[in-house]
Amino acid sequence: MNVELIQFFTIILFVIGILQYLNKSDEFVLLLVVFFYLTGIARYNAVISGKANWVDVAYAREIFFLTDDLAIEALGYFFMGTAVLSISYLLLNLHKPKYKLIDDNKILREFLKSKQKLIIWLYIFFLIVNGYSNRVMGSVHYSQQSVGVGYFFLFKLAIGGLILLFFMLFKNLPKNKRFLRFVYLVAMILAASSTYNMTSRFQFLSWMIALIFIIVGRSNIITKSIFYAAGGIVVLILFLIAGNKRTMMFANLTTEQEIEYAKERFAMAEDQNMLDGFMMVMQAYPEYLDFGYGSEHFEILLRPIPRAIWPDKPVGGYANKLGLNEGLPGTVGISQSIYGTFYGEGGPIAIVIFCIIYAFIFTKLFNTTLKYGSDMRHLLHGIIFASAVPILRGGDLPGIVAFIGMSYWPVFIFLYLYKKHLKHLARKEKIKETNEKSKQPTINAKLDNMPTQYALNQPHYPDAIQQK
Repeated sequence: MNVELIQFFTIILFVIGILQYLNKSDEFVLLLVVFFYLTGIARYNAVISGKANWVDVAYAREIFFLTDDLAIEALGYFFMGTAVLSISYLLLNLHKPKYKLIDDNKILREFLKSKQKLIIWLYIFFLIVNGYSNRVMGSVHYSQQSVGVGYFFLFKLAIGGLILLFFMLFKNLPKNKRFLRFVYLVAMILAASSTYNMTSRFQFLSWMIALIFIIVGRSNIITKSIFYAAGGIVVLILFLIAGNKRTMMFANLTTEQEIEYAKERFAMAEDQNMLDGFMMVMQAYPEYLDFGYGSEHFEILLRPIPRAIWPDKPVGGYANKLGLNEGLPGTVGISQSIYGTFYGEGGPIAIVIFCIIYAFIFTKLFNTTLKYGSDMRHLLHGIIFASAVPILRGGDLPGIVAFIGMSYWPVFIFLYLYKKHLKHLARKEKIKETNEKSKQPTINAKLDNMPTQYALNQPHYPDAIQQK
């Protein structure tokens, strides 16, 4: 398949994604297509036009030779995965769930109020942890091999989920409590700024994307589109600026210069090199590595086991499995997109199979949010959407799943408690309805057994008085 044909079918998929968004307010297919364009087609065009070069990493040994012809082949598989995932998702979404929980914003507001102190204390604790972690990771004494550093890094990610819960508290505060709202807003800005740095760009995205969905949750399609466009541009610029700051020469620039360099970085598609990673995977499998046949997905379950307990635990990522990072100061791996991960599991056929499975999973997840009538729906929708971004980017899949779990576990626990609360309310409502239904027959039965004069509520007089 040539590039022109791929671009033509991409436009068709984009139109389908737009229609799905306008008709059902469902942005997922649009995300898939835009992601493919930015990290596939745009990256290919940037290299072919001479604005950028294919990635060349100084690994311990050279086994990757990226060419334009190989890029076209990889782009074809990349598009195939995007198309199968999009179409499968659309077909599985033809029937929406009818079951809904007894839920509205009033119930959510009362429940948030009951958990307010717990959320605030956790928020303060992880704000301190996040600040300390940033200082440790920025220290010259920091080493990626330090015992416990990896788990400590994952532990501090919870601030992302807590920012979202804290915003829910802020959103439901009475408008007349201006000072309290101001304090909450300052606290959120403080936490948000602590998540934005050159080493943790995806931690920033974990709450920022979800926050946009909460803000525009009940807005009309025009307002949503404006917020999505403006928010997307802001998030992209901040992401690119953080990427530039990883290079020392970009450390001390004015805001205007940072934005200008961010534009250049975007034009060169430096952060969108998933096509390069896909080519590397195609050269690694099956020549140097056997296909995984699902083993990389199985490694998700093994990730929590510390390497101190299991020294021979399999490493994540194709570069580490090949030992290409041995002797290097850090770990370098070019993300291959989720479709590249699927390719490593079994070649082109695995892309099709896993895309159908993932479409089913995302359909179930998004449909679960529709059961809620409160802003909980938009919170969960935003989290799923935000989680899809690192998943689509690909790389070390077990590490990505760990990142998502550790970022949102406070929200997951809150959701579990809230769902339990809703079920309790549903039981109370059912008991009330049952009592009301059984009450009426009981009253009628009592009236039937009473003397007629009492049943008719008539006064009873002795016969003599009646005759008189």
